Amino acid sequence: MKRKFDLTQGNIIKALLIVALPTLGSSLIQMAYNLTDMFWVSRVDQMGMVAEEAVAAVGTVGFYPWFGFGFILLAKIGTSVKVSQAAGSNDMSLVEKIGNNGLILMGLFGLGYSLFGMFGAPLYVGWFNIDNATVNEYAVNYMQIVTMFGLAFFSVNLFNGVYDGLGKTINTLFVTSSGLILNMILDPIFILDEVNVFNLFTINGLGMGVEGAAWATGIGQSSILIIYAAIYASKIRPFRIRLISQFDWHTIKQIFSIGVYVGVQSMLFTTISFFIARMVASYGTNPLAIQRIGSQIESVAWMIASGFQVALAAFVGQNFGARQYERIKKGYRESMKLLVPYGIVINILLFVFAEELFRIFFDDPETLAIGKVYLEILSISQLFMIVELATAGVFNGLGKTMYPSGVGIVGNFLRIPGAMALSVSLGYAGIWWAVSGSSILKGTVLVIWLIYYLRRLGEPDGLVFEKS
Repeated sequence: MKRKFDLTQGNIIKALLIVALPTLGSSLIQMAYNLTDMFWVSRVDQMGMVAEEAVAAVGTVGFYPWFGFGFILLAKIGTSVKVSQAAGSNDMSLVEKIGNNGLILMGLFGLGYSLFGMFGAPLYVGWFNIDNATVNEYAVNYMQIVTMFGLAFFSVNLFNGVYDGLGKTINTLFVTSSGLILNMILDPIFILDEVNVFNLFTINGLGMGVEGAAWATGIGQSSILIIYAAIYASKIRPFRIRLISQFDWHTIKQIFSIGVYVGVQSMLFTTISFFIARMVASYGTNPLAIQRIGSQIESVAWMIASGFQVALAAFVGQNFGARQYERIKKGYRESMKLLVPYGIVINILLFVFAEELFRIFFDDPETLAIGKVYLEILSISQLFMIVELATAGVFNGLGKTMYPSGVGIVGNFLRIPGAMALSVSLGYAGIWWAVSGSSILKGTVLVIWLIYYLRRLGEPDGLVFEKS
């Protein structure tokens, strides 16, 4: 079995799709799981609970894994980029060294994430200042349970990053899908006390409510880690896990130096989202619940872009390592020919069918009206968000993560003063207009920057590959 998928030769679109489509498949399953999770949580009214309170609680805690994902990206992106460049130069011993040191860094981050999540949950939830004791109680319990599995959550993403760098995203799809599908099966059983299966028969559930959603998530992540443990104990492993003998402080610093920009951007983005969510929460539980569900519906837009971001990062990384600079430029142009029309279609669909999409989760007319406003506003910026994500993948493959991260940090920070100003006259809609406007700004600026950068790629005064 080949240890990498060679992206330095052959048809470019075919190569990108072979890497992007499995990532898209993983994203589709992740989206299906997220929506399924919210679907069953929003059905807790069958047990006498208030659905909006349960969704708001899960949505509030959802920012913590999102913040933790910044640390995940710090180790994952740096590892994936270095792995792709090493694979491009056909140095598989270097792949092993990078993988082991990336795992060490990820493990340290995962440990810190779990400890704070279990013991600092009341402090975290209290920061949102939600004037609903039930929501606060649900949120604390959910957070303490789900973060017990933090090391599994972090480790799985490191192994995914190694496969991404090798261009073998199909492996990531097969492995992670198993855990996500298990989550989807466990959700109704753990959350509800009675589950109607396709109107054919009824089974008894555990009736754990919001806590059941947390246990289902943790068990699903752990099952993925078990599969990876079996792979790395077999002959088809990408590399041998030898943490002690392969430990190298210089390699860890290289991984950190590449991933830190993406990680910091993600964490700052989440911190800004904290403030945005707190502003939305001041208008009541319904807008907060809508924002949680709406972000999952939006994921249909960026999931393909995320697939291309991973594909372009691997494609660019391998071709950069092989010093095929013209192929990098052509790869970006070809990907845009696919993504721009897709983004336009998504813009239209989310705007036209905004209310219908929220009817899947809520029946209350007031809640549906808020949801319609949310998607109509956010739909406008979907094309720009898609283009931004894909363009960032090119920068990441070159190891120049500071550029998209810098644009992202500035653009995201502008959301706070924008939201404060617009909410004065437009209420919660003004907050969402600020979010949508910043996405338009980021996508526009980053594309212009990359076009300028690619013109100098491989030139004597531009960026060239130098083996470390």
